Amino acid sequence: MEKYFSEVVENHAKTKPDHIAYIFMGQETTYGKFNEDVNRVTNSFLSLGLRPGDKIATILPQSPAFLNIYMAAASMGLVLVPLDPRFKSTEMAELCVRTRPRLLVSLAYPENIKQAAQELIKKVDFDFVYSYFGMLDDQKCKPYEELLTGSPQPVPDNVHPDPDAPLVIIFTSGSTGIPKGAVISHKNTWSIVKASIEAWGINSNDSVLVNMPTSHVAGTHDLIAIQLYAGATGIICPKFDPEEVLEFISKYKITYFGGVPTMYRIIMKKGNLADYDLSSIRIAVVSGEPSPPELIYKISSVFPKAKIVASWGMSETAGFFTFTKPDDPLEIAANTEGAPGIGLQMKIVKIDGTQAQPGEIGEMLVKGDSVISGYMDEESNKDAFVNGWLKTGDLGYLDENNYLHFAGRSKEMYISGGYNVYPLEIESYLNACPGINTSAVIEIPHDIFGETGVAFIVPEEGADLNLEKVKQYVTEGLADYKRPSKIIIEKDIPKTLIGKINKKELRKNISKYL
Repeated sequence: MEKYFSEVVENHAKTKPDHIAYIFMGQETTYGKFNEDVNRVTNSFLSLGLRPGDKIATILPQSPAFLNIYMAAASMGLVLVPLDPRFKSTEMAELCVRTRPRLLVSLAYPENIKQAAQELIKKVDFDFVYSYFGMLDDQKCKPYEELLTGSPQPVPDNVHPDPDAPLVIIFTSGSTGIPKGAVISHKNTWSIVKASIEAWGINSNDSVLVNMPTSHVAGTHDLIAIQLYAGATGIICPKFDPEEVLEFISKYKITYFGGVPTMYRIIMKKGNLADYDLSSIRIAVVSGEPSPPELIYKISSVFPKAKIVASWGMSETAGFFTFTKPDDPLEIAANTEGAPGIGLQMKIVKIDGTQAQPGEIGEMLVKGDSVISGYMDEESNKDAFVNGWLKTGDLGYLDENNYLHFAGRSKEMYISGGYNVYPLEIESYLNACPGINTSAVIEIPHDIFGETGVAFIVPEEGADLNLEKVKQYVTEGLADYKRPSKIIIEKDIPKTLIGKINKKELRKNISKYL
């Protein structure tokens, strides 16, 4: 029986020590060497007096340092709190006050991240501080490399945590309120990587582009955890740059690639696709936010030999939860998010509390070993679970094949003139309009109808998008109560860490647009 997640690295080091675990800046690291580095960092943590249950924070991109710290934490039962490098020091401090990490490892480059980390150290009293790619201007700070001077020998068995022990705290994006800390355990992690590999057949022959943020479940689980469990090779890409992504795919013959729709749009719009060989991609995952069918078909044309698969998931499910199959027809990935993975369950509950029939929209409730047992703060757990089922706050319906059709956030639904309006439906329609790159619809109060919608539209680069034509398009295709009362064309709108439209920011600043 599996216990602590870093067992995967230990096992690969025993069975295939010379297999490449990851490549970073052109340098290859085998599973044997990777396991030795993890042991060194783990023993260094122990020598500092860190103990199971202690929390450690990182401000790191995808990198060897993050991989080593992540797996060292897993090995000895520390709880990792990965912070978003884009956060201001005040935002980071708020999360650290809530989690109380004893140790911080931070990037010291570029200057804005270095400055934020130094301000954080002044606000939060860490016992230990280490820096990566440079030095922080603080006398407490030591170089990350000192953690690699520990013993390469395995730590004692009694140090390893049990499967139910927490592994990482991922803070939700907070698009509907204060970020909640989802406590993801080793068991949650084992469960979701098994379901993902069962669904998509990822194996040790695959090359995985590891390019999603470490402070998001897409980085810690959808990429790193799946890659390590499979024993595949990770190609570490610290930041998202469309040209670099295409270069890495071509150079390293990437076979497994994942991203949110926004990332695919940027790649197709700003990358010089004709300059690169993209034929190695075997599985291309589209997840993280709804995608119009047209985008799925475009992605398929860009990666002609790839199976395009779709998924729905969240921090609280340790990443992916539903999966389309590689052999599903393309229209399935274009129009659904797939079925729950092996050992996972989903049901749809209507507003009156009764279970929905196939085709009926309601709130999505989930259950299974990948689902967290609770949030970090008790306040967040109130009303979060019903008889063992987690209330996701998302809306959708299951079809006759148990495939999910996502309909948006329940808190985003608004009522206009007595009619339920689902912003996702309007956004999907708008996104199919020629010249529109993406859109977001939020509600505002209305004197007569109670609520009405405001549509924010981001045009395609170089597109001559005419407001009157968009209004005509809306009139032709949407019922009157679904039509936004105001349409705003903006070149860019606020986005979250992984590229989702940040409706919280739009709502907060709505007055400046109206």
